[in-house]
Amino acid sequence: MLRKSKIRIALLFSYILVMQVVAAQEKTLIIGLIGDSTVASTYGWGPALAAEVNDHVKVLNYAKNGATLDSLSKKLDTLIKQKPDYVLIQFGHNDMKRYETNAYGEKLKDYVERVTDGGSKAIVLSSVTRRNFDENGKIAPRIIKGDRSLPAFAQAAQAVAKETKVPFIDLNSISIEHHNKIGPDASAAYNFTDTDTTHFSKKGAKAIADLIIKELKAAAPELVNYLN
Repeated sequence: MLRKSKIRIALLFSYILVMQVVAAQEKTLIIGLIGDSTVASTYGWGPALAAEVNDHVKVLNYAKNGATLDSLSKKLDTLIKQKPDYVLIQFGHNDMKRYETNAYGEKLKDYVERVTDGGSKAIVLSSVTRRNFDENGKIAPRIIKGDRSLPAFAQAAQAVAKETKVPFIDLNSISIEHHNKIGPDASAAYNFTDTDTTHFSKKGAKAIADLIIKELKAAAPELVNYLN
């Protein structure tokens, strides 16, 4: 009799565990995106990323063309109110035109802290590279106003992620490596127009989204079952 009771209890606990797993799988996971036009729904990688998640994930894309950390501050508040589980943050393309890396780092840190305080998990991404090549067929980052470049801002982003203890995806370095590998001719297929080496065609957006998905699985392994 005692043995049968133990078996019933074990079965009950097994059933509860299974139901908890099923409930977790059925829960809609919300991933927020915020950034500039290289993320936005117009010609960024955001829509391609949204196509790479399963049916249990909802992607909210709050990125906007021409955006900086300053200009989307109120949009971030709106996004946080949606209670996303994760928020992917990628800025830099327009920020580097307006302020130094120190100011960028402080503004980015503020974003991360607000996301965390709102109950969401922040993931910082450095900016995807522009596809400008040198005479040797390698990516040549644009440098403006002395020493401002996307790689420099990527280092600042990494420092913020380390300080705030949130995951970091070095999309700048990863995308540079990717384009150096495939070369200028293949990279041209990523251009939104013949002369637009910043924004993406559908093929380019998918390629970048695939790079991000691979890194997301390492940076936030709990997301693996939600990503294609």
